[in-house]
Amino acid sequence: MFWCKRASALCAALLLGSAAHAFTFSYGSLFDVKDVKNENGVLLMPLSGGKYKNVKVLDKDIYDFLLQCTKDCRYAVQDAQFVSVDYRKALTNERMLIADVDFNGQLALTFLVFKNKNGFRVKTPDEAVFKDRKLEQRVKAYITRLAEKTL
Repeated sequence: MFWCKRASALCAALLLGSAAHAFTFSYGSLFDVKDVKNENGVLLMPLSGGKYKNVKVLDKDIYDFLLQCTKDCRYAVQDAQFVSVDYRKALTNERMLIADVDFNGQLALTFLVFKNKNGFRVKTPDEAVFKDRKLEQRVKAYITRLAEKTL
């Protein structure tokens, strides 16, 4: 009985030790993506609210790079070109726009824009933290213009 308990404790420790650990992925000096996981060779991007994919990998090179990361890592990128190829009114709220913004054809972030009496408020995905404030302001201004035309 003693050996069975010890063996099961050792198995549990090994399983927990090999579990995926979350890391932060830096997209150059532009923004960070928190809580990325590599679980047995499967890349798991963070989910907002446990179900919404607000960060998407669009490029195989980035995907392969992230599969190699086991701790915080940084992908070299100098500048960001961005465009929203998918934006739409939310089905559940006519005063909300959902905009997927594509960065260099490599990553997409989903922003929410809310129309209120004072104009518009842009919500950046919680999982993405901009380090380049000028880029963040340019993206928010761009998305606000889309919302003005759409909402």
